[in-house]
Amino acid sequence: MNAHTRVLSLLNILFVILIATGHFAHADELDVPSPAPDFSMDDSLRLSGHGLGLNLGQLGNMTISPVVTGFGVSQTNSKSNDSTSAADISNAQLLFQKNTGAVQFFVQTGIYSIYELGAPYQHANTYTTNTFGYVPQAYVSFVPDANWSISAGKLSAMGGYEANFSYQNLNIERGLLWGQTNSISMGMQVNHTEGDLSMAFTWNDGSYSGKYNWLGATLSYQAGEAHTLTASWVGAISPNDKDTVTTPLLQNNSQVFNLIYKYDKERWMLVPYLQYTAIAANPSIGIQDAHQTYGAALLMNYRLQSSSSSDQVASRVSLPVRLEYLRTSGGSSPGEPTLLFGPDSSAWSITVTPTYQFDQYFLRLETSYVRALNAQPEMAFGTTGMKNSQVRVMAEVGLLF
Repeated sequence: MNAHTRVLSLLNILFVILIATGHFAHADELDVPSPAPDFSMDDSLRLSGHGLGLNLGQLGNMTISPVVTGFGVSQTNSKSNDSTSAADISNAQLLFQKNTGAVQFFVQTGIYSIYELGAPYQHANTYTTNTFGYVPQAYVSFVPDANWSISAGKLSAMGGYEANFSYQNLNIERGLLWGQTNSISMGMQVNHTEGDLSMAFTWNDGSYSGKYNWLGATLSYQAGEAHTLTASWVGAISPNDKDTVTTPLLQNNSQVFNLIYKYDKERWMLVPYLQYTAIAANPSIGIQDAHQTYGAALLMNYRLQSSSSSDQVASRVSLPVRLEYLRTSGGSSPGEPTLLFGPDSSAWSITVTPTYQFDQYFLRLETSYVRALNAQPEMAFGTTGMKNSQVRVMAEVGLLF
């Protein structure tokens, strides 16, 4: 029995248990909040709230939200291990979430791909099996009151602004700054809210390494209705020589600092933020030089037609734009691993993603441009790695229940 068959079998068993023990209804009939508290959705898309609701009796209510998205892409200056065009399922998932009561949980199952600016595309089946598996996120939360919560399991990593999966974000592709942060970590997170202040602390395994040697903290201040300021740090407290697709050596031994401001009012959302990462030299694990990255980004969204949260079938039209700049230093020693496009390379990008959502259906188009600066020969774009820019044109359609 292969991994895919095992996952389907487990899902079938889970559905049988749910049917035997619960009462199904539409999620909105059971008044179940969506999405789960620790599962972020950005400004241009949202779950429709029409997922399958399940009354678990004394345990409370939960929802099962299907997510199905697919995309097509065409690009210039494809790398030798990439193609000029592709089409694929970007997400085929079920989101199980219970976010009421003292004991809550979130389980995300299915296949997915995470497309990143400047990086070759991996088809969803390959990406899923090579990275976080068919259950990329699964955690249990203890919520004793409205001010405290403790979560443990496979969690979205702390650090940075963008989330992992395409439908969670303003843009289809993840950005340049996202590539310097972790995606999924195994560990625990403590959250506390006190008035206008929110804080969180984490202990985890960094870039999904299996070694619990990362700590992190974030502090947010809500200044009125429209303004939020967030500062965060997360990083390794001991060296780790693991080096895989999900656990890249440099990023897994880094310190990541972010300063994020968010304005969200009426038709506008603006998120400028700064990111700095530092990686100490450690020849014993193969890092000969110290590395650093300096990043700045501006994410914005203009809502052409706004809708209230109570109007679940109102159409949503928006125009998200992302601007980024990233500069790296270090990595000039022979055989040394490098960041971005080689030692001391930089890049800037612009991504525009007009989006339309009606109820659970959405369509969005995307055009992105990446310009590599001071790229090392054979490490930029094109089949020989000598081209300094890349343009991608994409379309994504989907269902978000």
